[in-house]
Amino acid sequence: MPLKVVNLRRFPVKSMLGEEHDRLECHARGVAGDRLWALRYADGKLGSGKNHARFRRTPGLLEHCATYDADGLPVITAPDGATLRPGDPRIPERFGAGVELVREGEDSHKDVSAVSIVGTASLRALADLLGESEPVDVRRLRKNIVVETDEPWIEEDWVDREIVIGGTAGAPPLRLRGLKRVKRCVMVTQAQPGLAADNRILKTLTTERDMCIGLHTEMLAPAPVSLGDAVVVR
Repeated sequence: MPLKVVNLRRFPVKSMLGEEHDRLECHARGVAGDRLWALRYADGKLGSGKNHARFRRTPGLLEHCATYDADGLPVITAPDGATLRPGDPRIPERFGAGVELVREGEDSHKDVSAVSIVGTASLRALADLLGESEPVDVRRLRKNIVVETDEPWIEEDWVDREIVIGGTAGAPPLRLRGLKRVKRCVMVTQAQPGLAADNRILKTLTTERDMCIGLHTEMLAPAPVSLGDAVVVR
């Protein structure tokens, strides 16, 4: 089966819900606008779904949805319908004293890579391991690009290989290199609108897949990516 792009997402604010798109621009740092903003505590840690040297677990982030307005600034929609923008005094009221919504500086907001990928066959295979009839919802995994595949986990074999996506006679393709498998964390278990909390997912990945699903990549040559684009692995 030819490989092709079947889903595209970006997440304007780290660890919040994001946007589904038909087309995404890509720059050297990855998908344009992806995880470009984050909640930052007074001690410099970033709001996240997990605790880490750089991150602080912040409950409720997956109940908030982030998009961009016409001026390219993030707009957070809270569960109660309130809309929050950078500098809004309600942000520290909701998330804690000293918390700000900040744009990425010298230190990346991303955990590892420029662009993340997962295959549809891997989503089906994980569902099989869970005893479910429907593929695992990709929203749990927060990937940028979903590729239609017929072999489970095949994208994890693309480490150190070039991944060429799209391109026409008049425009160059997006070129990525597989970096390493994506090791998952507690984020995949957490509830979000339309998805209940499910601790089985991380437990199953830990037992069966060394906690991994999907692929981290590094950027070789940025270009736009669109739904339906062909994917060639070299």
